[in-house]
Amino acid sequence: MAKDREYPSYFICVAEVLSNSPTPLSIDTLVSRIAKKRPVGSGARSAVYQAIGKLYQAIPVGSGRFGWLSCLLRGQHFRHPLTRGEIRKGTLLMDELEHAVFFPQFFQAHRPDTRLISVELMGGPTLQVLAEIERGTWALRLGQAFVEWIDQAGGTSEDDLLIQVKDAVSGEYGMRLQPKESRQEDLIRKRNAVLSRAAEQIVGRDRKTRAAMPVWELAGALIGQSVYSEEIPPDDMHFVLHKFSSLRLIEDAGYTANGQDGGGETSPKADKPPKNRNGFLIENWDGTGFDQFFHGSGHPELPSLEWGRGGLWASESEEDSCEAYQAYLSELKEYAPDMTPLNHTEFHLLEAELEMLVSLEHEFGFLMPEQEKRKNELADRLFIDPDYLLGGDWDQDDHGDVPFWNN
Repeated sequence: MAKDREYPSYFICVAEVLSNSPTPLSIDTLVSRIAKKRPVGSGARSAVYQAIGKLYQAIPVGSGRFGWLSCLLRGQHFRHPLTRGEIRKGTLLMDELEHAVFFPQFFQAHRPDTRLISVELMGGPTLQVLAEIERGTWALRLGQAFVEWIDQAGGTSEDDLLIQVKDAVSGEYGMRLQPKESRQEDLIRKRNAVLSRAAEQIVGRDRKTRAAMPVWELAGALIGQSVYSEEIPPDDMHFVLHKFSSLRLIEDAGYTANGQDGGGETSPKADKPPKNRNGFLIENWDGTGFDQFFHGSGHPELPSLEWGRGGLWASESEEDSCEAYQAYLSELKEYAPDMTPLNHTEFHLLEAELEMLVSLEHEFGFLMPEQEKRKNELADRLFIDPDYLLGGDWDQDDHGDVPFWNN
């Protein structure tokens, strides 16, 4: 055991490898690079998956590949609807998405982030900014220079602020003002459709035992899906999801699909640590034309994630299947498309075996080597993190009261 402590954990190794890679990596590549840092065994892939589940910035990007949020953010664009108070005070109130954009490491531990970021105002000065708290909400205090910049451009509360991520790793960002009159409504509606559809698919595939997907986790997943990669970004995330998607926002929990248990729509709390790792609702915005686009032919650039309906991926009839099995098929399709899937009964048989091993480990405090090996093999094959089977989670400190987004 003493020898084991000489090597960094999989958690540390995965974080180091992904954060130092400018491009996403496959699980196999992750394992091979981790092997240069520590010994790896037959359960390495499962250990890597578990570490990814505990790292907020480890974001799936499809095809069994993962990227680091700070690296994925480079070149992405976001839209911030200005308010009178922000223009008057020079302070931008951040929702969860924007907090993840400017301070991506915050949501790992939910502790205040003291890094200084650089914000270049188009045609104006470059400001050095910290995260602060304004009226109980995380904010960027841009100051009088921002107020003057808006005034010189003739900006109003009907205009949008477009945010460009130049380099999130080094904290370099750009901002430009887009007057209401210059909004490219047709393009924005299409971006809104892509955002809404992607969010529904991401939340629908979430298989963790929780009331809803935390907003910051959904934000990271949307960034990983390149929803914000176009120069013309969609509207505010909460507005789009509330107005056009089938998702519901549950207080203190996040977004859930209609039909799942949970409370009604409500304004989101901010920055509360989620039980399992890893804003505001606008009622009166005009969505003319969106319903026809979204509920009509859809968007050809975003493939459907509903698998398991035919061919190799066909499962039993609807009544013989379940959400857990469909989630397994989705994970298998994404991470191991060449592998023959288990049928519904086989999946639950192995799942029961995994649950038994996790229960034994919980009861006795350890497993024998062959049991530990079998547990890791099952977790890897079923794409199930054993830590979640008993409702457990990675350790979280009590971070105390933190401000929440109420803008």
